[in-house]
Amino acid sequence: MLIGLTGRSGAGKSTVAMLFEKAGYRIIDCDALVHSLYEDMRYAALIAETFGNEYLADGKVDRKKLGALVFADKNALRKLNETVSPFILSCVTEHIEKAKAEGVPTVLDAPLLFEYGLERHCDTVVGVVCDMETAVRRLAARDGKNETELRARLASQHDAGFFRIHCDYILENNGDAGELARAFYDMEGKLLIRF
Repeated sequence: MLIGLTGRSGAGKSTVAMLFEKAGYRIIDCDALVHSLYEDMRYAALIAETFGNEYLADGKVDRKKLGALVFADKNALRKLNETVSPFILSCVTEHIEKAKAEGVPTVLDAPLLFEYGLERHCDTVVGVVCDMETAVRRLAARDGKNETELRARLASQHDAGFFRIHCDYILENNGDAGELARAFYDMEGKLLIRF
């Protein structure tokens, strides 16, 4: 079984991934895979070719500088996704195929699940959503960034309505960790019955 897990920043997707892991699922963390690519010289060359050498530092991608650009400019985000998608897809697909071959129940933790068409590989898709104010508050506490920058970042991502339409299951996460855990275990029980 392969479960897609998605949602926008600040919704609590990482917390849900940890709950899945505690329940015995293998996690394929797409953010971690992408971050590992920042160390790859081929990836750095793609970024420099597309956006310029000013987005590199010591021969590696300057994640903060590139992130500030793409979260403030939808065209830059689209251009980034088009440039690096084949590279990222190859890496993620390799991990998916390995998990399926081993028959291990797996969660594909992918913020850009739909943008990359990865939902096609999944048996079901779980979306984690919260309201804008909750997301801004959580991100400010976690990242220490200002509200304007966080709102711009969130505006560049799908809203909760998108996930409600496109996901098989939705976990509302406007409350505390205990409420989220209860909703998670209720949903996981339904997932297990389905399979």
